[in-house]
Amino acid sequence: MIKNASLAEIGRMMLDADTILLFPHVSPDGDALGSCAALCRALRREGKTSWILLDEPVPEYLSFMDTEYCTEDMDIIEAPDVCVCVDCSEESRFAKRAGKFSEGRIRICLDHHATSGSFGDYYYIDGGEAATAQIIFKLLRETGLPVDGDVAESIYVGMSTDTGSFQYSNTTAETHRIAAELFESGMDHNRLIVALYQSTGYRRLRMESEILRNMELLADGKAAMAYVTQEILDEENAVLDDCEGVVDILRNIRGVELAAFLKEKNGEIKVSMRAKSYGNVDGIAVKYGGGGHVKAAGCTLVMPMEEAVDVMRRELCDYWEN
Repeated sequence: MIKNASLAEIGRMMLDADTILLFPHVSPDGDALGSCAALCRALRREGKTSWILLDEPVPEYLSFMDTEYCTEDMDIIEAPDVCVCVDCSEESRFAKRAGKFSEGRIRICLDHHATSGSFGDYYYIDGGEAATAQIIFKLLRETGLPVDGDVAESIYVGMSTDTGSFQYSNTTAETHRIAAELFESGMDHNRLIVALYQSTGYRRLRMESEILRNMELLADGKAAMAYVTQEILDEENAVLDDCEGVVDILRNIRGVELAAFLKEKNGEIKVSMRAKSYGNVDGIAVKYGGGGHVKAAGCTLVMPMEEAVDVMRRELCDYWEN
């Protein structure tokens, strides 16, 4: 754990403020958006002016969530009392909004990535938490803010998505205890599960099929890799959101311990990696300026897709050889 303030102290800073702006990382996932949505709703119920600042629309697969507090308007709050980066602790993870973050009178970081360093005026980073949403749950409890059904649903989305629906090795007994409390708050569990895991669109299935055509098994079947280019997306009239979850499909192949999925976006290659039982992917991610967790990490490669595929092929094979 890396911290210079307790959750109780951070909570008091927010309650003493009038305006709070929340900053999830770019391409927000369920944990980043769920954590922000829960905190934003709780703060608004205390009479605070609070918004979630994004630099892109909410991903389609998360559009069922409580997103009414999301905005791309950089001037939604002038000179915020408090700015909070959530589920990230580096300006590079929200580069287009970093200038706005610096305008905060108080700047706070809440994160659960073990590869994070200290960031902001006040920070609380615990790599032992399964999700940043668990930190938000504890923050609300420490601050005395109620966790009602709506807030609980956002926290549950964060925990469920970052633990692979409670399948990943980061799932702990505490994770299940918190989930039990969320159930008791009156959240609609069935609605969330249907929206998250039982609403796959036809276009997404088409994209998964197309991407798996270029899948490679490496290191005698212990690693799997696939990629998607902008050309493939254009041919299928698809978007990157339609590729969500492909890296998990690769990891789920019997015998595969490491999986990597490469996505072309704005001239860069975003790499998502997963490990299953005894593999470790955060070391590879950190090597290329990324980070994350032992079992789930990512990085960005500034090079053509062909070169990026060669780089990741070499890294996955070298991992087992060494």
